[in-house]
Amino acid sequence: MIEWSAFLGGASQLMSFEIAMIITFGVFFGIIAGAIPGFSSAMAIAILLPVTYTMDALTAMVFLASNYAGSTYGGSIAAILLNAPGTPGAVATAFDGYEMTKQGKSSEALGLAIGSSVVGGVISYALLLVAMYPIAGFAIRFGAPEMFLLAVLGLTIIASMKQGSFAKAILAGLFGVLISAVGISPTGAVRATFGFTNLLDGVSQMPAIIGFLAFTELYSMINKEYVTSGSEKVERSYKEMLLGTVKCLKSPINLLRSSGIGTFIGAVPAAGATIASFISYNQAKLSSKEPDSFGKGNPDGVIAAESSNNASTGGAMITMLALGIPGGGTTAMMLGALMLHGLQPGPRLFMNQMEFVYAIIIALFLSQIVMYIGGIFFSYTLTGVLNVSTKILTPSIAILCIVGSFALSNSMFDARIMFVFGFLGWIMKKYDYPAIAVVLGIVLGPMADAHFIRTAIRYGGDYTVFFTRPISLALLISIVILSIAPLVMKKIREAKNQSFEKGA
Repeated sequence: MIEWSAFLGGASQLMSFEIAMIITFGVFFGIIAGAIPGFSSAMAIAILLPVTYTMDALTAMVFLASNYAGSTYGGSIAAILLNAPGTPGAVATAFDGYEMTKQGKSSEALGLAIGSSVVGGVISYALLLVAMYPIAGFAIRFGAPEMFLLAVLGLTIIASMKQGSFAKAILAGLFGVLISAVGISPTGAVRATFGFTNLLDGVSQMPAIIGFLAFTELYSMINKEYVTSGSEKVERSYKEMLLGTVKCLKSPINLLRSSGIGTFIGAVPAAGATIASFISYNQAKLSSKEPDSFGKGNPDGVIAAESSNNASTGGAMITMLALGIPGGGTTAMMLGALMLHGLQPGPRLFMNQMEFVYAIIIALFLSQIVMYIGGIFFSYTLTGVLNVSTKILTPSIAILCIVGSFALSNSMFDARIMFVFGFLGWIMKKYDYPAIAVVLGIVLGPMADAHFIRTAIRYGGDYTVFFTRPISLALLISIVILSIAPLVMKKIREAKNQSFEKGA
């Protein structure tokens, strides 16, 4: 329950022009950083962290939390406009968002992303406010077996891919998992580095994602005058964008379900926005009356991915504030910032600094208002790139891809990796293999690999643990259902079509 006196006390601490400017700058910087391919919310926080050393604890946390919210949303802009997700969490947004852009519906897609992000954020922060400890208590019960199955659950989206055959999608996904296995394994064994010391830490995810998605798209972009499918310039429209922000409300079940999934998975340590958005996208597709339209510009795909992606921020804050456990790299740095200011996250923080905790939560709510305004402004401004000739845009995006890959670890090796995967992605596209299945394998493979090995070590190779633990069993059943559901539904639709043709 909400302690209203502490809640009002926390709100009063935010009543200053300085805090308003801190929230605004934090969100705006986050949106810009998130929109740059190769950046992530963790990198944005890392840049701003030294600035917070001179701030008091509340101002510092409000600044970082606002930046976290903004950067998580910002990744959708480049994903929708250029098929170049700014952050890993925005990969699923590109599935339908970029297709809408190619159909000349970029303003609507960007509006959907803004509206869904804000709603997802608000729902997750509301749950953070009223149900922090119950959610955190359940999320912490996820051990290695559950985390492995959660990663596999995310991979079930491969079963519902439409590009190419089912066999090609599975092969592409397995190829991605194999790529993710390169480097030093959790047990210390060196795997498939081929003598390259740069590969000891594994294949960097963002260069791989940029290569397979963004750089691959450049090959087909060269033969067009503009990014969109037509030869005419795109009319930027504030009206379409604003209507898009409202249109997401016409899918309340999708919004609520995806926001709930995002909040819960965000609260599970080491899960995060990427797997949350994949699972939500798959759920939206399976429950849709038009599943075949997903991946071809279905607005519900953007709604599911973005609401879940941004709801994960509230979930990550739940375990950080309630238990002192970071959900990922971003919240780990925020946790460090709290401790630098002499505060210890966990139950004692809530007991002894209740007004402080409420102030952070209220600031997150306020950041969504700023994000809505800033999102519309930046999205409208950046939509102008669609009216730039591909003769100029293609080399510009190529440079951006190189810089984004290089900036991750200041390594030209990562840039070369991006080039290699870009070429591989082009070949796969030519032979109708879904490159996105490879990306799924690369993103979720390390999580599955590490937690499977931990499960094997901890339980002495006794894999019955997957059936004897209640949460594991529930996840296992979900995996089986979600894996076969697309195939069963496809057979049912084919049978209906055949009966309809016979009746006609």
